[in-house]
Amino acid sequence: MDARSVVLLFPDVNGNLRGKMLDPSVLHSEQARGAGLPTTDLMLAVDPVDEPITTLPSRGINAGSKDLLLRPDPSTLRPLPWFDSSYVLLGDLHEQDGTPCAISPRQVLRRTLGALADRGLEVRAAFEFEFRLFRADSWQPATTGLSYSPLALSQISEFITTFRAFADELRLGLSVLHSEGAPGLIEVNVEPQSGLQAADTAALLRLAAIEAAAKHGLRANFMAKPVAHEEGSSAHVHFSLWDHAGANVLRASRDDPDDELFRRVAWGVLEHLPALSLLYNPTINSYKRLVPGYFAPVSAACGPDDRSFALRALLKTPDSSRFELRRPGADCNPYLALAAIAASVRLGLDEQVPPSRDRLDDHDEALPTSLEAALWEFRQRDTRLDDALGAEFCTHYVRTREWELHAWQNAVSEWERQRYA
Repeated sequence: MDARSVVLLFPDVNGNLRGKMLDPSVLHSEQARGAGLPTTDLMLAVDPVDEPITTLPSRGINAGSKDLLLRPDPSTLRPLPWFDSSYVLLGDLHEQDGTPCAISPRQVLRRTLGALADRGLEVRAAFEFEFRLFRADSWQPATTGLSYSPLALSQISEFITTFRAFADELRLGLSVLHSEGAPGLIEVNVEPQSGLQAADTAALLRLAAIEAAAKHGLRANFMAKPVAHEEGSSAHVHFSLWDHAGANVLRASRDDPDDELFRRVAWGVLEHLPALSLLYNPTINSYKRLVPGYFAPVSAACGPDDRSFALRALLKTPDSSRFELRRPGADCNPYLALAAIAASVRLGLDEQVPPSRDRLDDHDEALPTSLEAALWEFRQRDTRLDDALGAEFCTHYVRTREWELHAWQNAVSEWERQRYA
């Protein structure tokens, strides 16, 4: 590796990548190749604006911001195009005794994918992100609001050139880019990858978009709903299941509407969608996207080629048959969103009696419309989710979302001042 520096990163609970820039020699040290490099657990115990969460009794600032060990994952090494002669490397967090850090999103995803692997199944997925492009230091959109318009793309051609170059160097598998139906709204598609790689790609794609936009006087925004009365920004997750022989196990459901595996997988996702909305839609702003009329699902329903369903069944060729979960927004943590899907699938496979196709087709449960409602649903969750996601993670995550809710409740907005003064 011919590099002057390596940026070693890990995802935090809010979906941001955190880490350090290192001299490459550090990665060749005995500690880096063995136990891992020290970093603080405070990065898993802060809110989106870096304020320490003071309601966590055994993590972060209340527990002395103790060290975790960040163990590099060599398979993730790739050039970092916006730094000269630099590479990026993702890693996994471990406790000082070497055990996986239970509250680390990448480890939570590893846990849920491992449970499916034990059942002979591999998840392949791709995040379909939408994001807004605004002029730097403003909320002025960078394009018109015409969907699928080449004229809109020509307005940001320099950004697109840079972004595609970044994506190619990072090996993100960027395959499609087009405008969507709101000013400055862009959608990007990537090729499907195995579960952990799909989440890594999603995290790096957001970073690449932000860096590319900054080079051209723009700002890439991944809020779920940055502008009122306009289309929100989603992160639809396409996922499929494959056996150890390399066959898509959903292939039979294309011709058999009563396929048992299809029913189990779909039911698992739908049944746990109310509680797991807390992972798919983690912020106050998330729920402003989830309103009728904007192709954002407000109920737990599954169906074929219809974008109003939360879970869209795309049963086409044997190799391409898959589901599309449309509930997550662009503000989701991709590691936790995919972990929630994998955990739901596992619980669906474990159901003693799978639901009938009629029961599945009729399912249309209302989903949370606020972070407060999502917290309530998560507190009522199926206890099997604690085993699937990890009990320590579930407890930790609830406290981080309660912190977000309280921060919002303590804020006074300009809207309130204008309306009630």
